[in-house]
Amino acid sequence: MDLLAYAKDISSRIEAQAARVNVLVAISIIDVHGNIILKHRMNGAPVFAADLSERKAYTSALVGIRTADMSPLVQPGQPLFPMMSVSGGKYFSMGGGAPLKVDGQLVAGVGVSGGTVDQDVEILEAGLREPAAARIPDMTLEVVVIPVSDVDRAKRFYGGLGWRLDIDYATGNDYRVIQFTPPGSGCSIIFGTNVTTAAPGSATGLHLIVSDIEATRRDLLRRGVAISELFHDAGGVFHHAVSKDLRSGPNPERKSYASYASYSDPDGNAWVFQEVTARLTGHIAPGDTSFTPELTNVVRGASALKPGIERKA
Repeated sequence: MDLLAYAKDISSRIEAQAARVNVLVAISIIDVHGNIILKHRMNGAPVFAADLSERKAYTSALVGIRTADMSPLVQPGQPLFPMMSVSGGKYFSMGGGAPLKVDGQLVAGVGVSGGTVDQDVEILEAGLREPAAARIPDMTLEVVVIPVSDVDRAKRFYGGLGWRLDIDYATGNDYRVIQFTPPGSGCSIIFGTNVTTAAPGSATGLHLIVSDIEATRRDLLRRGVAISELFHDAGGVFHHAVSKDLRSGPNPERKSYASYASYSDPDGNAWVFQEVTARLTGHIAPGDTSFTPELTNVVRGASALKPGIERKA
């Protein structure tokens, strides 16, 4: 982890919050060994604020708690009372300091000073929260447009698959929209007249997820649809685009995401069935053998590169 980059990000967010509430502050970030990573005083902030912010950061970094929570613990007879007389008075129990943790492990402390105690605490807490602009709004894929040459033929084909017909709308002879939704799907397809300029049959790699690929293949054969034999990819993560790199039959151990079958509509738009029996969530627990070793290693490697950061003030 790049602790300096992390500290700069934290500092910039705290400073932005301080500017919004028109309170000039100093910000310090200190690692768990007591070393200063970053120390910054906004132009016009009280001179003493730099020293106080450092003491707050030092305390949170080495004790691992918020300085606002320390007051009752440092009173005479309490567990942390002796601590206040050591380290040359660097420990501090005034609000405005907080620990910074990565994957539950304490890595640093941050201190803010310059306003009242309540203002320092509010600025710190707001700065440590994930900024609203960084939260990505939900985006759901709901429609895929399929280019076809014969609209009525395509309508018969997709209706024959057992898909639900949602819309068949036309205005004159030059515009028509047909929408179908596969069983259980949150995404639909649209085709028709003047709904796309793509060449008929040019849609490829459209994946339909099923829980039992053998039963699905039997159903399409019963409906008179030509569908490939089952296949898998020795790589175990996805599948190659050309058949010479594929293997016949389902994944030998029927791992989730690893078995496929393909078919095309009358125009040549290409569909792939993929069998999913266990869902990836971004984390694969130790001992979980639902997925191929290759996919498991990829997911665990990606998870290791994105450590969770505890930002509670």
